[in-house]
Amino acid sequence: MSPDPRITVIIATFNRARLLAHAVESVRRQTLDDWELLVVGDACTDESAAVVAAAADPRVQFINLPENAGEQSAPNNEGLRRARGRYVAFLNHDDLFFPEHLETALAHLERERADFVWSPLLVALPPGDGDSTDGQFRLSGVPFGADYDPRIFVFASSWVCTRALVDGVGPWRAARDLFVSPSQDWLFRAWRRGARMRVQPHPTVLAVPSSARAGSYLAQGSAEHDRIARAMQCEPGFRARALESAALSGERDVNAYRFGTRSGEGLRALVFRPVAAAAMALGIHPFAPFAALRYGRRGNLVSAIRRRTGLPALGQRPSR
Repeated sequence: MSPDPRITVIIATFNRARLLAHAVESVRRQTLDDWELLVVGDACTDESAAVVAAAADPRVQFINLPENAGEQSAPNNEGLRRARGRYVAFLNHDDLFFPEHLETALAHLERERADFVWSPLLVALPPGDGDSTDGQFRLSGVPFGADYDPRIFVFASSWVCTRALVDGVGPWRAARDLFVSPSQDWLFRAWRRGARMRVQPHPTVLAVPSSARAGSYLAQGSAEHDRIARAMQCEPGFRARALESAALSGERDVNAYRFGTRSGEGLRALVFRPVAAAAMALGIHPFAPFAALRYGRRGNLVSAIRRRTGLPALGQRPSR
């Protein structure tokens, strides 16, 4: 292990050992090898420690918090406290890096002289969700131009930033204190500081979000993750097919607006634009007014996500 790794990757995790194994392996398969990986458990009680040990890689460490926080902020902050890299990246335990992710992101960050870069993500649509079928994807985190805009959602798994930016913005704030998710709050704070935040336009991350899959935390494993991880490693044309699916999904969405079949969403967009602009002018995240209206109190957004995945709301002790 390098005494001073170029980049620290942080994975926050809770009791999803079989998914965690895929995430860890996706880091170990990076074309850039000067990294450390800190896997921080939110008081895990499953085989997560054994999964990390099985990697048998001195660059990979497991830290398990003594108390369960119920969301990513505490594990990520512990990872940041221990990070030794000049740069920092995050990876959700249910997401996967393509092999060139770190190398491509760091090259773009240094070329652009940026503080923060991110990649658009390929997001696997839940099997059988609405009109989607197994094996369909969409793109997420695509901005209006080359710079970050708080009105888009950017998964933490795609972030790479300088340690100087991390130190300047400060730790992730707890979900219970926020109307929006802690990751988007952190990005908004970085943006308000005037950080140079640029997109790296090549999709190098794939997300299979547990939050979009009802009861996902009630299952020990995920055949969907197993299948996608295997395809990423063994099928050379997998990414091209996923991008093709995402392109078709995106064009279908555009046509839905063109032809008026989603008029309700169009009306919501007319409301969103002025309200979001006013919120940003006041230093408020543009999603916060809508989250407050829908979910009520701070922290209720994350509590709703937890209940959907089979976990108790924030502040309630998880079952052991």
